[in-house]
Amino acid sequence: MSPTRTWFALLPVTILLLLLQTAFSSLDFPRDTRFVVHLPDAYQPGFAQRATVLEAAAGEPQPRFSAALSVQAGIGGGYVCSLVVLLGNVTLELAGDGALRLTDGAGTVGWWSGTAAQGTKALHLDSTTGNLLLLGHNSKMPPAWQSFDRPTAVLLQGQRLHVPSPVALRLTRTSPASYQLEFYAERITAYLAFGDRRYTYWEVAPRNGNETMAFARMDESGLTMLDSSGRPVVRIPPAAEKSAGAGRQAVRFFELGDDGNLGLYSFDQGPGKFRASYKALAFCELPLACGVRRVCASSGRCEDFSLYGVDLPPPLACNTTSPPYDMVEGKGVTTVLKADSPLTNVSVQQCVDQCLQGCSCAAALHVRDGDDAGIVDDTAGGGGIGVCYQYGMTGGAREVIGGSPRSSYWVKIAKPSTDYKKLEEQEEEYGARIAMHNKLLIIFGVVDAVAISLSVGLGVYYVRQRAVDAEGEAAEDDEGVAEPDRDSNRTDTAGAVQGS
Repeated sequence: MSPTRTWFALLPVTILLLLLQTAFSSLDFPRDTRFVVHLPDAYQPGFAQRATVLEAAAGEPQPRFSAALSVQAGIGGGYVCSLVVLLGNVTLELAGDGALRLTDGAGTVGWWSGTAAQGTKALHLDSTTGNLLLLGHNSKMPPAWQSFDRPTAVLLQGQRLHVPSPVALRLTRTSPASYQLEFYAERITAYLAFGDRRYTYWEVAPRNGNETMAFARMDESGLTMLDSSGRPVVRIPPAAEKSAGAGRQAVRFFELGDDGNLGLYSFDQGPGKFRASYKALAFCELPLACGVRRVCASSGRCEDFSLYGVDLPPPLACNTTSPPYDMVEGKGVTTVLKADSPLTNVSVQQCVDQCLQGCSCAAALHVRDGDDAGIVDDTAGGGGIGVCYQYGMTGGAREVIGGSPRSSYWVKIAKPSTDYKKLEEQEEEYGARIAMHNKLLIIFGVVDAVAISLSVGLGVYYVRQRAVDAEGEAAEDDEGVAEPDRDSNRTDTAGAVQGS
């Protein structure tokens, strides 16, 4: 990419308010001054550099504010600070005409304050609040520009913000997405932006639906939303948590973190570090707690979708050469994300069919209407009538806690190819043949064993019977020979008697 095509994705505040160790001790950055952070010639993943531009005097108590120009490696070969730089070094300049500018190495202006010819003389750091101000020659006049009017992911103590206003933009840790926090008159909403779609994952609104918010105020107790008369309507943290934490240290700032969580931070004088005094979300409530391909279990661990009945495929590509798709329900799974513009008055089947037909739909959540939770609409394809949310990713998936019969979460998967199905059928047929063959072998084996046993038994019986018959015949022959001798003896005896 040529230098003339260098572009910037700007955050409203161009100077990060950072609590750093000493580098400079001046609170003023005078006109006609430049400060440069040099980038490496080639893109370096993990690169990070932070250079202090303004800082409170070293003798002031901790924590003390510093204004710094910070650069770190981002996603897609660029660098991230208060703006995304694709080429060139980052230069902070307060020009002679009074405009504060950020430019790259080719001199392309990525952001400017719009304060040219307004009599500004210096960029000043307020050491009490951390506010950056472009001051003029007349100290009684309001500043031409101040960072508190255009905050990024941090709101500092003493800061006020009028609504409606988009406040924060924070890149995620591991994916090409961002977190956004926006203040409206009727609510505060946190979004996960992914591609050209946004998903809500946290929201707070006044309990009384008739109340509206006019501005936000950060003080030592937290973030408070007030109506036009200055009456509090929303507090972060809630009043119950404030009373439970009575006696704790003053809140220093409110931050939208790089994991999407929202927190309040206090300064612990002991170790000299900031600690979170309040977090809006638990781990499994985070929008990308387990990335886009795993489920946050009730135990707090990240588990594979396969444990919930879904064999998650590689990312699906929607084109004519792709295999047909199918929708599989994740048993006991829901999502913390809420998609914009849901379909209403649809059944589960209609919700699933809509996702199948949508090229960009990767998952769908169907939530039955409360009044119709026990009603099944057979004419609509089965399932209760309700709301259908469609998603371009499977991020935000978490295990249902306590069961939720009113909702079902469906994931799009690719069907197996025809050849694979044929092979699977052949394997099943072969397995059935092997099973039948084994059964036949067992049956014939039993028959053979019975036949052999019968043959042996009959043979033994035949041999024994022949032996018995032979003994009988021999006995009869012996009796036939002995009888004539007995008769002759009787005759001889009788003759002898008569002769005498």
